[in-house]
Amino acid sequence: MSKTVLKSLRTASCLPMVKPLAAAIILAATCAGQAQAQTNVTIYGRVDAGIDYNSNQYNAANGQRGSKWGSGGNSWGTSMFGFKGVEDLGGGLKAIFTLENGFNAANGQTNGGGSTLWSRRSYVGLVGDFGTVKLGRDLTLPSDIVWSLDPTGQQNMGSATLVKGRNWPQTSNQVQYISPSFGGFTAQGAYGFGEVAGATKPLSSSGVALSYVQPSYSVIAMYDVANDNKGQFSTLFTNSKELTLGGTVNIDKLKLYAAYQNLSAPQTVAGPDKANHFWVGANYQLTPALTLIAAAYHVKLNQNVGSANLFMLGTNYSLSKRTLLYASIGTVRNGSNTNFQVETGSGTGLTGQNQNAFYTGVSHSF
Repeated sequence: MSKTVLKSLRTASCLPMVKPLAAAIILAATCAGQAQAQTNVTIYGRVDAGIDYNSNQYNAANGQRGSKWGSGGNSWGTSMFGFKGVEDLGGGLKAIFTLENGFNAANGQTNGGGSTLWSRRSYVGLVGDFGTVKLGRDLTLPSDIVWSLDPTGQQNMGSATLVKGRNWPQTSNQVQYISPSFGGFTAQGAYGFGEVAGATKPLSSSGVALSYVQPSYSVIAMYDVANDNKGQFSTLFTNSKELTLGGTVNIDKLKLYAAYQNLSAPQTVAGPDKANHFWVGANYQLTPALTLIAAAYHVKLNQNVGSANLFMLGTNYSLSKRTLLYASIGTVRNGSNTNFQVETGSGTGLTGQNQNAFYTGVSHSF
């Protein structure tokens, strides 16, 4: 690293215009060449942006409803920037780390806002014959496990829609273990410390998953819990218990998906405290570059709230190994007492109202 770069980095904290994320990127990128002498460090990322349309949106400022066009960010997948590294320690043991920030390419803002520098992942760990152990901030089990069961690959219209994002969480202060594969069988477990003095349950999370993966099919079972600040399950789509069962089948160019989820929040004060969520779908590789997607999702809530359905069709067209064009169209059909948005995280839905959505864009990975 040159003396000029070092001097610039040392004085960066005195310059109000230098943002923490920018300084971290400059530091990591500058050190990457030097670090590779001892550790294999990779800079990677993805930028996803496009055009997004939603019908029947509510404007709280004037109380009106109408359609909305906009610049879509993260509709197909999360934009991200990260560093990951691995060092061979000898004897089959390796050290690993990952630092990953998610952002919205449409406006450049970090996902979730706030002061979190690495909003998606910031962990260090060890890999060996015993498996993998990771310590730090990471996606929780539902994020990765459900992704493998979702025919859309967890697009904004997908498995998170009818559970209002319950399948997308990250967890700080987490310990995660992934076993080696034994003939296709893998076990996984995670625990997120709540770090509340005098108690272990408040703000904690945990989960276990069992997977059996073969070239032509897979079967997955997962159970996870997320406690609120009192150590209770008080909100169905945030602090709750979740059981997921699902699998996939490959038939030549066709891949079939099916899954079931049961959510429970017994300490909920008002509203539904149980949900049953089902989905089926398929991917068909029409050509080496073009994949067709179809999926249907259904959720049933208790307390006489009723049910809702999501139907979507999509296409992925690969211009290269790194650049993808995509287009998806879908509709959510709410019951008289449900209020799901057709796209996860796009706002608050209107009770009993249906919505349609369309988005298209470009996703480039590096």
